Amino acid sequence: MGYKIRTRVLAPPSAFSVWRVKVLSGQKYEENIQCFRHPATNRSRTPKQEDDDEEEEHDQRPYILQLSDPIILEIFCKIPTKTLIQCKRVCKSWRCCLSDPEFTRELFSRTPACLLVTGFRWQWGHFLVNLDGTWNPNVVALKLSSEISPRPTMVGSCNGFLCHYSRHHLHIFNPVTGELLPLPTPSELGTLGDCYGFGFGPVSRVYKVVRIVPKQVMVLTVGSGIWRNIGHPAYSFSSITPCHGIYHNGFLHWIGRTCGDSSRHLVCAFHVETEQFQELPLPPPSYDLDKTYFKLGVLNGWLSVILNLNGDISVWVMKDYKMKESWTKEHEFKDPVGSFGTSILKFTKEGQVLGLNYDDHSMQAYTLARTGLVRVEVDGLPLMISEAWDLVLSFVSLKDRSP
Repeated sequence: MGYKIRTRVLAPPSAFSVWRVKVLSGQKYEENIQCFRHPATNRSRTPKQEDDDEEEEHDQRPYILQLSDPIILEIFCKIPTKTLIQCKRVCKSWRCCLSDPEFTRELFSRTPACLLVTGFRWQWGHFLVNLDGTWNPNVVALKLSSEISPRPTMVGSCNGFLCHYSRHHLHIFNPVTGELLPLPTPSELGTLGDCYGFGFGPVSRVYKVVRIVPKQVMVLTVGSGIWRNIGHPAYSFSSITPCHGIYHNGFLHWIGRTCGDSSRHLVCAFHVETEQFQELPLPPPSYDLDKTYFKLGVLNGWLSVILNLNGDISVWVMKDYKMKESWTKEHEFKDPVGSFGTSILKFTKEGQVLGLNYDDHSMQAYTLARTGLVRVEVDGLPLMISEAWDLVLSFVSLKDRSP
């Protein structure tokens, strides 16, 4: 594996009783206290005796704690993220494993995605739920601890970290560890038409936040504390709602259009490492943003675009990055509620589409093989949902954020 967990967990020591006398309100009484203490080390013991003691100590540990690091990693990779979070509370050994930087980076590269759900208004909070297959009533959500001020807006996610914008404040948040990293506030207050993005430079190994306003593109390298103006944007973006970039393959992606008389719609790709824009074509044919709703995303490891044109939904994926000919239509169906196409979260292996219904702020499942929606009610989830994302979460600490 190329790494070794740097902690060694000793077997639970034997309990012993300590009788002590306490004085309370002038009265003496005896109290039997059960304590745990490691046996004192006998400095006169030979190295062989110490090795024998250590071997005996190892044999007394539970079998699961005697497994090697690679085997533990294989087991953890097959456990849902929600269960892994609970595993940190089982014992010190697992807590150390799931806090070790090298171990958690390897785990992140092999962990399946899960749904991160945010409650609506008074039910605000982050909730974790695994809905990999057909939804069933036995699924239970896990509420994650968070110190974020209520109702932030997510402006991007990358490598299991979230970038939030709340009341003119930006911060990076790890929903698994609960860590929060405040970022410098941009010099000018945000407007409704601002576009944000949060990505990672694989060569420089730094995270960057991008802010696009009508007259400038601002870049913040996390840790530098300085917003840099890198020039005038060559594209225009939707001014109806705030938009956030989709990070994939080292690029941040937005739907935009070129400026000028012969403007056209396209996918604007910002290379995080070089801080240069590139243009990617939309799926054929060209679409009018005034009539079509778009949603960029990542589906099965490919850049994806969900199009909703007058209730006709089509899901496209770019199977060969940057190649126009590689756009492939994966799904096509009628929108069951009118806004379902722009809120699709994921497609299950059983042919269901999970999405949000913004009319009643509920999560719903739609089966492609037949018409009709089923409301997804998960124990532990709030009745009303604000946002949800299908992503891979990370146990890596923000202090060790370089993958």
